[in-house]
Amino acid sequence: MATSLISREKSPVAVLLNPQKDIPLGERDIRVEDYLNDKIQTAADLGDISSLLANVELQKKQLETQLRHAKSELNQARESSVNHSTLMLEQSQAFEREYLNVHNRLKIVTSSDTPEEAKRRFEKPMEKLRKVELAQSYVALLREAEALKDEAKSYLPGNPKEALKPYTILKERAMVLPELQDVAEGAGVHLVKFIQETTDELWIEMKKIMLDEFEAVLKKSKWPDATSEPTTEWSDCLEKLLDLQMPEIVAAREPLILLPMEVLAKPFVQQFRYHFFSDKPTNHPNQLGNYYFEWFLGTVSKWQNFFRENIGPVLAAHFRGNIYSGNALYVDPVAAFVTALLPVMKAKVDIQVEAVANNPQLLSRFMVQLMNFDEAVRKKFNYDGGNVDLGWKGLTWEVLDRWFDTWYEVEKKFALERYWDINKSPDSTAIDYDSSGPGKTKPTYGAIKVTDLIQTETLQYNKLRKFSHKMKFLIGIQAEILDLYYGRLKDSLDVYSTITSTVGRTIHGITKEQEAALQGVGKFETLCKVFGSAEHLISMMKDWSNEEFFIDMWEDLQERAKDTDSSANLASEMPYNEVRDSTSDAMGSELEGAVFDKTIDSFEKLRQMAESYITQAIKYSFPVSFKQYITKPQWCTIGDASSSSYPSARTAELDGPLQELTQGMEFLRKVLSDAPFRRIWRDALGSLQDLIFHDVLFRQEFTSLGAAQLRYDFEAVQATIGRYIKYANGSTFAMPKLREAILLLSLPVEAEGEQKSLRDISEEIFADGQRTSDALESLGFKHLTNGEARAVLAKRLEASTD
Repeated sequence: MATSLISREKSPVAVLLNPQKDIPLGERDIRVEDYLNDKIQTAADLGDISSLLANVELQKKQLETQLRHAKSELNQARESSVNHSTLMLEQSQAFEREYLNVHNRLKIVTSSDTPEEAKRRFEKPMEKLRKVELAQSYVALLREAEALKDEAKSYLPGNPKEALKPYTILKERAMVLPELQDVAEGAGVHLVKFIQETTDELWIEMKKIMLDEFEAVLKKSKWPDATSEPTTEWSDCLEKLLDLQMPEIVAAREPLILLPMEVLAKPFVQQFRYHFFSDKPTNHPNQLGNYYFEWFLGTVSKWQNFFRENIGPVLAAHFRGNIYSGNALYVDPVAAFVTALLPVMKAKVDIQVEAVANNPQLLSRFMVQLMNFDEAVRKKFNYDGGNVDLGWKGLTWEVLDRWFDTWYEVEKKFALERYWDINKSPDSTAIDYDSSGPGKTKPTYGAIKVTDLIQTETLQYNKLRKFSHKMKFLIGIQAEILDLYYGRLKDSLDVYSTITSTVGRTIHGITKEQEAALQGVGKFETLCKVFGSAEHLISMMKDWSNEEFFIDMWEDLQERAKDTDSSANLASEMPYNEVRDSTSDAMGSELEGAVFDKTIDSFEKLRQMAESYITQAIKYSFPVSFKQYITKPQWCTIGDASSSSYPSARTAELDGPLQELTQGMEFLRKVLSDAPFRRIWRDALGSLQDLIFHDVLFRQEFTSLGAAQLRYDFEAVQATIGRYIKYANGSTFAMPKLREAILLLSLPVEAEGEQKSLRDISEEIFADGQRTSDALESLGFKHLTNGEARAVLAKRLEASTD
């Protein structure tokens, strides 16, 4: 069985068995026997023997027929195999003969001994053939370009959409060829240039054909006659021009002038050139933008209603449903008209800047005019230049790309010159008492002028769009002026500190003028100039920090700082740390801040220092002014201490101190606001209280009359203070500790009404601690300690005698 399978796998020819030779005799007998047993099983089956024999005979004939057919197919297969082998042999021999024939022919033609040598001899002719084929391709491409060009022009001006189809094909060729040229290492330069030029020329010609058609229509209607009514031809031409320009609109990355609006704006452009590019008086460089900026705004304002009513619907219908329907440049006819006029305006502005670049004053004025013009276009016509998020950059943006450094240096020079002029002004250090109402700190004229200068400088650059430009003005000009003024005020305080200190007087000396300036309220005036100026600057900077312009600048600064490394530049060439040191420590963090934080901190420290010096000046003046009063020996006068003999006049030695106190309080009341005025005198009067308490009350001994006189003097001091400060009895201004001590000291010897006598109180005060506290409490005293109360009573002669 295995042998049979192998044989079948080796040959597709069927295996035939000869029953006479290949089948053993015994096996043949068994098969015959099995067949007969199957067919003849009963006696009745013998009757069908004839039909059985006939059936066997029929099967025999069928098998013989199949055998003959199989032998015939086997013979045909053998013949086919022999024929195929013969054919393969003949083909192989023919190939060998052909190869030898070609080889011999190559050797004959090239006289070469090897195929490699023959190949080298054929390279030059083959290269020439390749160039010929390439030239044919070039010519075919050139013919195609010309054919596409002619086809596109044939559709105009009637059907611009159809004209775009061949133009688009040609444009695609022009875009693909440079890429193929790079792959081919720069081959076909002239072809690429020709196709590109052909494409550009075709577009220009197509636009010219369509523009000429629209111009002819406008000429018939006498445009720009305001009385002319747009016709159907208008609308048709508008539509066709928009259809033609659609591929250009799709590819645009900058504001694009719509073709129909270019035609409509042409007469206005010609007018502009006539007035502002010729030798007319309106074109004088010194006139700056006085005329043409107004002409531009006035022209657009005059025609905006006409465009909205007649051009707006056409634009809206054309761009409805596509991505440009939200772009004002394409659907707002006024914005499209502005865009069409801006190129001639830009050309004029460039010429103007060149003309005034060497004249600082004219350049400064013109830049302000230009920024105001940009802002007017944005606000008056809602023009965003096609950028809804950021808005129109404006003509100033492009001008400053070239001229910013020149303009910045001009503005900085003007600002610093103005600052030094302010310092040199005679009234620079004088206090402006009319600058604010009562209860407000009065700054110097110089401080007011400096803040005006800062505000003026803000107006010079607050319409700038570029962040680095704004930061340059803020830090390079405004912050520098504020730093210079801070240094001036700081120097004033340093000089005051030097000439009022013993060491300073010894080392540096003091002039008569300086000494005279410190007499009376002079010292206060010197210090209040610094205090008021610093206060004014702080107040103004806080107000500026809440203005929209500086809030936006701070927010922009914060966003940039969070994305910038501290070692990198933050605004153009300005390092991160320099910007932070000039603005706020909160920069780059989540803390709140403002661009003036650092400067405000500096001036607040200066203000605090000036306030401290004012307080010290008052304190240091008390021992000098009260010297005669402190050393007065008449506190032990003996006499009637009844109410009828109560003192009717203050001590003569108190007149001078009270007059000086009055002058100081009156002056400070006039130049300081309520808060610092009260802070200063609260501290100073505490010092006066200690002075009288320790140097008068504790160093002298008092009789009843002496104590009554001291009480009267104290009330005179309180009355003087009360004229300038409203206060309650428990306030520091009332000097409550001294008041209680004087009341205790001036108790009557004999009891009067419900009031206890000096003797009764003395017994309780000098008793144990609890009785002393109870006694003080009964008198309503809250500030004297037990020890101080005993020390006070010890100074009352009548109490100590008892």
